[in-house]
Amino acid sequence: MAYLSKGDSMKSFYNIHLLKILFISLIIALLSACTEVKKSEPAIYLIPEDYVGSLYIIFNAPNGEPPKYEGDSRIYKIPLSGVLVTQMDANEGWIENSQIQYFYVSDTGERSPISEDSSLKRDSTESGEEIRTMYGGGLGHTVPAYGCDFIYQNFTVGTDSEQTDSKYLFDIREAIKIENIDGKFFDSICPNRKRPSPAIYLIPESYTGTFYIIYNVPKGSPSKYENGVPIFEVPSSGVLITQAKGSDVWEENPPNWHFYYVNNKGDRTPIKKRWHDDIENTPEFLSSTQLTTFHASIEGIILSKNCSVHAQLFAVGQVSDIFDSQFQFDLKEHIDTSFYEKVCANH
Repeated sequence: MAYLSKGDSMKSFYNIHLLKILFISLIIALLSACTEVKKSEPAIYLIPEDYVGSLYIIFNAPNGEPPKYEGDSRIYKIPLSGVLVTQMDANEGWIENSQIQYFYVSDTGERSPISEDSSLKRDSTESGEEIRTMYGGGLGHTVPAYGCDFIYQNFTVGTDSEQTDSKYLFDIREAIKIENIDGKFFDSICPNRKRPSPAIYLIPESYTGTFYIIYNVPKGSPSKYENGVPIFEVPSSGVLITQAKGSDVWEENPPNWHFYYVNNKGDRTPIKKRWHDDIENTPEFLSSTQLTTFHASIEGIILSKNCSVHAQLFAVGQVSDIFDSQFQFDLKEHIDTSFYEKVCANH
């Protein structure tokens, strides 16, 4: 039988005492963490009667709808567009499902509850009756391609078939377009956002199809300006290599970018029509005879193992021309010895 000495007994006592202190500290830390969990406010979502498909709520918009409450519950009144822009924050935190309510609202203001319970859909399948329910509610962040980052919430409402039917669904970019009809959406939600740098693009008369601008090349064409605005003179080859820097911010159609056809005398003809995401390779759009311009964002393009560049893709012509493969080319098709020496000399 082993006996502990006085020293061993004291050491054992202190070890046990230390473990008790650590255990109590851990409990206190866990309790503190639990008490710091933010609780969000109850919410009521009011949706136009018979609306189906995607719903979006965009938060923290200074010029959005003012906050509305019924008792302690937030009110989100979704407009017919399916996109609500509100001054309220995103209401992040923990909440009981019972404190979130969804309603269809008739023209007379009568409310009919909408459930999140997916089991109702299974029951409806068996009974032959279609039940509309809510799905989603997660928060998302936009990609700040417009120099503007904001939080939004996305739902879908409808039967199973309606919630998977593309004609009823749209993404956040399309939601932004709905709210940006007057072009002022980003001005209101991000008034201090960074905008694209102004630019003038001069394109050889009758040029059609793809062209590229390669930026920040020391041996490229010197930067040119007109009243302080950069000018990019596109050569007949369709590839401009320039020392100039491209815009740090991308927008679909910056109002301060101007495109012109230029003839041999230097006369300029403005190209006013701009590409937009709704344009498709369909007879409706292909029949248009208006000249338009397209541009992508600036991308890093690897030309070889030891050489990459910052290049931007553009296109000009009628919609049918821009879709026509005979007017398109890959930048890598232009790589020859002289091109490589100019662009990749310092790589």
